[in-house]
Amino acid sequence: MFPTRATCYARDYSAAHLADHPAQRVTSIALTPADGTGTDPRLQLWVTLTVKDWPGEHLLALGYCENNGADTLYCGMEGDASGFTVTPAKGGAVLVSVSSLGMGFEGERGFVTLERTRGDDRQFLLQPTRDCR
Repeated sequence: MFPTRATCYARDYSAAHLADHPAQRVTSIALTPADGTGTDPRLQLWVTLTVKDWPGEHLLALGYCENNGADTLYCGMEGDASGFTVTPAKGGAVLVSVSSLGMGFEGERGFVTLERTRGDDRQFLLQPTRDCR
């Protein structure tokens, strides 16, 4: 799914999609490989997202990913912010699924947690892009 450091995935949700999913807070999301640091052999991915509640602010978190089955990555997020899985989807896309404990982000205004048990921010279908944010 990430053969090079230039392989990125993203999605910007349209106003129509968000109107059809009023419980969805995420308006855009992207996965971008990070430059590896130190001796950690795991794939590191930046997760960048924007949410309705905080227009204009980009939330950023780092995930440390390992193979979790033949076609699945599990990424634990830095700072005990839980994690997510990444699996291949049709047409070269990837499906990002929030872990059972959620995904946490810290921004200038405080914390945002995406929960697996409520709302419409549980899974995100991301397309490959050259726009590595």
